[in-house]
Parts: sequence; structure tokens; C-alpha cells
Amino acid sequence: MNMVKIEEGKCSIDELENLLEEKNPIVLYHAMTHIGKEGIRTEEIFKKLNGLSLKREHQDKLLGHYKLGDLAIATMIKLGENEDEISGFTILDEFEKKDVFPSF
Repeated sequence: MNMVKIEEGKCSIDELENLLEEKNPIVLYHAMTHIGKEGIRTEEIFKKLNGLSLKREHQDKLLGHYKLGDLAIATMIKLGENEDEISGFTILDEFEKKDVFPSF
């Protein structure tokens, strides 16, 4: 249901903000990619994405070795956030930065 609304562009900004609290990684993936593609920038979205950027444990896995935190960081960067302002990015070591974000 939520993913269909997201894909059809029928989610309000408030709904997208709320979806960032979901536990389901597939819903989170769709919400974050939609936010990034549409350039949706609110203080609440940045706050929640910044919290998600710290999700780098095994249970936070998305695809391959990518984690929810990686997608949150990439979304924030796409929205123009400075890497030094992203909690999850600042804790990465140089290997992780190059492995996850090869353009850095």
C-alpha cells in the first residue's frame, strides 16, 4: 500500500516523514529514493535521515553489503547536505567511505 502511494507520487510530505520511522527496509528504501528523486527537503526529513544514517549493523542490510545508513547518507548528499553534517558519514573510516561512496 505505502509503496504504491510512493511510486504514484501520492504521498504527502507528512506521510513521507512518517514512513521514515518504518521498520520495514523495503518501505524505507522506497521512501528515501522518492525523497531523493523529488528533492524533498524539510527539517524533519533531514533529522530522520540523519538518524537513519547511523543504521549500519547487520540487521540494517538492504542489498549486498549496503545498509540503510548508506542509503540515508546518499539521500542526504543528493539533497545537498554537506557530508560533514551527516552523523553516519562522519563515523565512517576512509575504507568504508571509498567502499560505499567511491566518488569520495
